[in-house]
This record gives sequence, C-alpha cells and structure tokens, in this order.
Amino acid sequence: MKKILLVLLIGTSFLIAKGKLNIIKIDEAQKLYNSKDALFVDARPFKLYQRGTIMGSVNIPVKQYKKLKKFLPANKKAKIVTFCNGYACKKSDKLAFKLQKDGYKNVLVYKGGYPEWNDKGKAVMALSKKGKKKQTSKAYKPPLKAITVNGVNIYLLPEDGEANEDGLIDQFWLYDQMKGGKKAPKGINLVDLRKAEKYKVSHIQGAINIPYDTKNEKLDLSKLPKDGIIVFYCNTGLISVDARTSIEDEKLAKRVFVYDISYSCDKKHKNCKIKPNEAL
Repeated sequence: MKKILLVLLIGTSFLIAKGKLNIIKIDEAQKLYNSKDALFVDARPFKLYQRGTIMGSVNIPVKQYKKLKKFLPANKKAKIVTFCNGYACKKSDKLAFKLQKDGYKNVLVYKGGYPEWNDKGKAVMALSKKGKKKQTSKAYKPPLKAITVNGVNIYLLPEDGEANEDGLIDQFWLYDQMKGGKKAPKGINLVDLRKAEKYKVSHIQGAINIPYDTKNEKLDLSKLPKDGIIVFYCNTGLISVDARTSIEDEKLAKRVFVYDISYSCDKKHKNCKIKPNEAL
C-alpha cells in the first residue's frame, strides 16, 4: 500500500512540475481581447514583434523572460494569453510553462497566434516604416546554408538565427521550388496528413496520403517512403508537428520534416491555395 501511495505521489508531483497547457482558439481569444480581461504576450523575437503583432500586446521573448518578467502583472491570478507565430511555433508553449512555474494560475495559449489573427482581419499594430522597398520577383534566398539529410539537400527554417530544433523545413524555399505546379525536388517525399476525403478533393502535386489519427496520436509508419526525406503537411501545421513528435524511432524521425503552411480551399473545394506561414 505504501509503495502504491509513493508512486501516486511521485506521479502527481511530476504533473505539477511539468504543468499542462490551456489551449484556446481564436473565438475565445477574441472574447478575452474584447473584454480586456487578459494580457496578451507575444513570445516571438523583438524584430518580429515590431513587424506586426496583436494590438496592445506586450513582448516577452522566451530567452529574455528573466529580464522582462518584471513587467508582468503582480497578481498571480491575472489572465495571461501567450502567442507566437502560428500552430507550429512552440515559443508560446515554452513561455506559458515559465509563467506557470512562476505561479501564474490563469495562463492560456493562443496557438493560431499572430498569423491567424492577422489573416482574420483582427486588430494589429506594427512599427511604421518609411520608404519601404517593393518586393522583387527574384527567387527566394534561404538565410541558412543547405544541409544534407539521407542524400537530399534541404534548407531548414531559422529560429533566432540558427537552425530550428523542431524539424521545420524552410517553407519559403520549398514553396519557391514548387511554384507553377512543379513537383518537389528529387528525394523530398510530401505526405498529406489530412483525412482521406480532403486529400481526394485536392492535394499538393505528388503528395501521398497517410492520415494522422489525432485522437489516438498514431500514424501508420509502414506506409512512409523508405528513401530520401519525408515532409509532413496538413491544413495549418499543427497536426504535422504532432505527427512528427509521435515518431519514437529516432533514426526515422531524423529524416522527417514539417512544411509549415496553410492549405485551404473555398466552399466548393476549388481554388485551393498554399500559403507559407510567416517565418520565425
């Protein structure tokens, strides 16, 4: 009996230490914003915060938390909404855990973040720039050097000036490579994780369909391509990140990446568009 009690106590302590994220969607975030009942905190780097953010939010990058947490509410019961750069971004999660560890009781994470908020036409603010140059039609130039994975040269999405640790392929580079209906570069296997019915209606050229079971957090790994690299995509990036995380085989996981895009079609399932989510 004592052993069972000890195990239960250890398990409970672990859950408290680790914490649990309270995820909210855009509708709830909008209600909190309208009622002015919560402080919105942008977890992204300052440069991105300047470029555009949710109106009235404050900026506390994860790496500067210790230095900037003095600007947070003294009341530990205050509602705080963390957000960053969309569903694949984990900075809002990391910031939420830090807030919970510091004793804040009402921390919520808005996973859609600034990209979704901005796309929906919600209130935003940004640093005004004079004499902004127009974008040219030149091909996209990746900020990081290419790496070779399983014989395939690819570019990873940078995070704070370095290659990210979450398997995010540089979506702007890959998008540029596939403009005009081109197939993915040789060795890159695109895997659509959406349900079969959505895949049948429309999907990226050359992609195969392996639906991810979100309820049971399972993916049929036997169907994954054996050669080259594998790139997951879905509607917003969220399922892709979860699917990659679910892979326990480290050797396999090293050649699996995430294509952080928004893939959407109109009500008639036509005019489908691929939009790379904003870079971190």
